[in-house]
Amino acid sequence: MIAIKDSPNLLTNEELFFHKVYWSNQLGGELPETNLILDYLRPTSYTKKDREVCFELSPQVSQKILQITQGSHFSIYLLLLTNSVIFLHRYLDREEIIIGSPSYRSELDRVIPLRFKLDSKLTFKETLELVKNTTIKSYSYQNYLVLDLVQQLQFSQSINKCPIFDLVIALENIHHLIPESINNDITINFSIEQNCINGKIFYKSSLFKAETIELFKQYYLNVLTKDINEIQNYQLSEIELITENDRFKLLHEFNQNSQEYPVNKTIATLFEEQVEKTRDSIAVIDRDICFTYQELNKKANQLARLLQQLKIKPGELIAVAKERDANFLIAILAIFKVGGVYVPIDRTYPLERIKYMVTNSQARTILTDQPSLESLTEFLSDCPEVNHLICLDGEINENNYNNSIKIRNRNSIAQFSSENLDFEGEGTDLAYTIYTSGSTGMPKGAMIRHGGAINHIYAQYDALQLTSNLTFLQSAPASSDISVWQFLAPLLIGGKTIIIDTETVCDPHKLFQTIQQSKITLIELVPQVLKNLLQYLTDLPPQARQLPSLEWMMVTGESVSVELVNHWLQLYPNLPVVNAYGPSEASDDITQEIITQPLPTNQRSVSIGKPLANLNLYILDRNLQLVPIGVAGEICVSGYGVGIGYWRNQEKTAASFVANPFPETAKPLPGTEVEAIHEISLLYKTGDLGRWLPDGRIEYLGRIDHQVKIRGYRIELGEIETVLSQYPDIKEAVALVVEDNSEDKKLVAYVVPHHNNLVNNRELIPQLRQFLEARLPKQMIPSALMALPSFPLTPSGKIDRRALPAIEATPKEFLPPQTETEKTVAAIWTEVLKQEQISNDDNFFELGGHSLLATQVISRLREQYQQEIPLRSLFEQPTVAQLANYLDQLQTLQNLQTIPTETNSDLAKGEARCDREEIEL
Repeated sequence: MIAIKDSPNLLTNEELFFHKVYWSNQLGGELPETNLILDYLRPTSYTKKDREVCFELSPQVSQKILQITQGSHFSIYLLLLTNSVIFLHRYLDREEIIIGSPSYRSELDRVIPLRFKLDSKLTFKETLELVKNTTIKSYSYQNYLVLDLVQQLQFSQSINKCPIFDLVIALENIHHLIPESINNDITINFSIEQNCINGKIFYKSSLFKAETIELFKQYYLNVLTKDINEIQNYQLSEIELITENDRFKLLHEFNQNSQEYPVNKTIATLFEEQVEKTRDSIAVIDRDICFTYQELNKKANQLARLLQQLKIKPGELIAVAKERDANFLIAILAIFKVGGVYVPIDRTYPLERIKYMVTNSQARTILTDQPSLESLTEFLSDCPEVNHLICLDGEINENNYNNSIKIRNRNSIAQFSSENLDFEGEGTDLAYTIYTSGSTGMPKGAMIRHGGAINHIYAQYDALQLTSNLTFLQSAPASSDISVWQFLAPLLIGGKTIIIDTETVCDPHKLFQTIQQSKITLIELVPQVLKNLLQYLTDLPPQARQLPSLEWMMVTGESVSVELVNHWLQLYPNLPVVNAYGPSEASDDITQEIITQPLPTNQRSVSIGKPLANLNLYILDRNLQLVPIGVAGEICVSGYGVGIGYWRNQEKTAASFVANPFPETAKPLPGTEVEAIHEISLLYKTGDLGRWLPDGRIEYLGRIDHQVKIRGYRIELGEIETVLSQYPDIKEAVALVVEDNSEDKKLVAYVVPHHNNLVNNRELIPQLRQFLEARLPKQMIPSALMALPSFPLTPSGKIDRRALPAIEATPKEFLPPQTETEKTVAAIWTEVLKQEQISNDDNFFELGGHSLLATQVISRLREQYQQEIPLRSLFEQPTVAQLANYLDQLQTLQNLQTIPTETNSDLAKGEARCDREEIEL
């Protein structure tokens, strides 16, 4: 809150009116936020500026300023203020800046806001004139009680934050002392003594580390000490904050990670080399299936020879649309052995999306399984490129579909030789194409080379000191980039891949038992799954929750909280947490932080660590220029992991994959030719915000655009909005992510119909949901939808997302549960979904439920009835009445069986008693 005393010089009513108009204009519209990046969470109670850092301008610089300003204190202040505005413009990458300035030569104990609208093409001289005019004009209205206007305009006010500005800049010679009650975060106080200009930076140690403010000071001085005569005609974009020493540190010292890896080979070659070393060792366990390296290689060879007979060409995309299991791994290896490129397709996707991916990829061949075959044949008549379907399981009859597509079964595969093929590719060959969410309404395929995938795997070998004892839990959906190294990393080093189904991932009890009994050494989970696992583990006695084989707990997919990391380390102080970060377009992880000690509870976020080997990370502004340490910018990456773009999408490729503006950092690995590795000359713009920390680690700060990550899935909000807008009755759509009281992220969406009479039409929302379900994956379906007559707009005419109303459940007739089973189901839903009451016809997923919450429901039902209940039952019977009826029928037919006790031998074989099905996280 801004504190001011009563004015000694009362304004007339007319003066009051004009003063109010001026300040209303100055503070109207969206106020620019300074957005200084805090090191610690902002305390909810008042904290004062309890630290200071002093600096002084050299006698030469001070004398230069005094000469230019002819010693006028006000002119000196304007010049210092101009430098400050330019510094903040460059430091914060903001086109608008608001700075607090104490009243000029007045007894009034107040600070007025100075608002500056800038353009990077303005020169220093033009900016000085702008600052001068704005400051003089604002000072002429300084007698107005701006606090009154702040209250009238209803600015968001925090107990521990000034509502208008974060920085105050003052000159002691013309300004009175600034009251502490202003409660801004940083005050810079200049003084002139004996022809020398000195300064003090006052800041809150509750918000900033000393090293952060020290860097702030250094970059500030880089601007303050520039020769004004030399830079007066420079555009603001040309005024550098960093020195050559800074540049060297950012480009080289922070990226000293060159290692020699076999990036000139293919994954198939490396796998075959490993087979020769560990023929009889276990390679993969998939529930009750177990293959040695030799067995796995032979099966992959047989499938590869069938693909070879089908004249698969090197670089050709082959779709794999089936359950994630050992056969999926065999398919990957077989495709690699013939030089093909695998395209994972999640069989739970809507048919329209699967059809698009098959058509867009131009795949002639699809590898599938019996459960997926029927759904695929529903649209293949619209895919003229497809001419072969290979079913990797089941006893289906071989036949021709629609007289154009040959369907082959596993018996066809078994007829081929199991010897290695003669084909040998190169590291520059494409390995896979992963389709990610796209803003246009359809996904885009990120293309990754063998060398990139190999570099990622080998970098992790080094970073985590992985050896042949690696037993890696393969838990990620096959459509995600995480699955690639989960499948393959053990197989190139002599370890074991343990494949578990999605129901086991979602069930904390089953997940824990698998980790424990299968002697997993490395597990990689998204934060929400880890959170559920920790809730389960916390209730176990210490002796029962021991994990003697586990060496690493990796979290990935989205930001992990300090609280979650500390919770794990509290239970397992000797098991480090690895916070991994990376996009699909750069072969998965590009940085990671290894955390061995609990973090300060007031730390704002968990660092994503340092670059992995043979990758160069840059934090850049919108002009692809380096930003200083501690300053927010876009995370960009070059090196051996960077892919080559998006499949058949030149526009998106050109926007995200650009020539590396720092060619001096593009160094070939020993034993490779620079011309042979395309990735090192290419820079990928992730669209993520981050900043360098002083020690060379990176802090992730969120997305630049409207892309988000929920439960590990990368979701383009624009894609949801595009699909919603395709519905005939919808004019506009907005999708958002909101957090509930438990900090669980949820997707919500708002629509504006073409006709207002549809706003309250109860049929619209169910119809929209059905429309979305036919076109988007489950993880992209909003948990709540709301129709509005129009969207709130900002003064600039943009949709004001922050002003959108909270979505509440549409009022409808409450149908109380009647039977005992219905009451039991409703009671469990009430607890899990945190709802006051549940109607008999409420849909679990429309109330905000998702598969991780569904797992909790099923787990409690199993405990309640002491019976085995499949997870899919809630997906197929999503209302209270339907699920209760399903349970009653099972009991009547005596089909519910007591949950069997899982033996050590069962779990050691990776056996999980559940339907082998894919359910979206």
